[in-house]
Amino acid sequence: MPEALPQDNLDDAFFKAGTSFKRAIPGQSLTGDPETPMPSERPPKFTNRTKALEYYLELLIDEENYESLLDTLESDVPIMNIVQPLLIQGFQDGLFNPDMVLLLAEPLTYMIAALAERAEVPFTIMGDDDEYPSEEDEDLSILDEKLKGVDIQNMDEDLPKEIASKLKSVEAPKRASLLGER
Repeated sequence: MPEALPQDNLDDAFFKAGTSFKRAIPGQSLTGDPETPMPSERPPKFTNRTKALEYYLELLIDEENYESLLDTLESDVPIMNIVQPLLIQGFQDGLFNPDMVLLLAEPLTYMIAALAERAEVPFTIMGDDDEYPSEEDEDLSILDEKLKGVDIQNMDEDLPKEIASKLKSVEAPKRASLLGER
């Protein structure tokens, strides 16, 4: 059997996408009630990167969320597996536009890493290289490309000063040891 030509692959992908029922119907946004638009159809809540990062900092340092975050990191979940759903959900909720997602990816990663360091919880930025697509992979999404380039040594350059100073004043939650309780 001859090897498939790139054009054949493109035709197959186009056919698969064109016949999929898991997409919006053309013009669907025009038929919705204009009084109650979808969150992503409204103007975003945050247009300033620092304000959006302050929102996420407040969300993450909430007592319950902070402990859950630390528990998640202790169970060897990479920070990227936390950041990506947070940003996608923020976009879907109308907090910001897709461009802001890319602007928030690195500093949000640094914030979570800093919170973990304050609580002395070991963390990993990314999981095994096997579970992430390589840079040569054509299917690599823009967000994955952005997150793959995160380097913890550049934290001071990309994190706004206001957020960095707030992170320094955050106190880690008191975590009880199972052996320490009687």
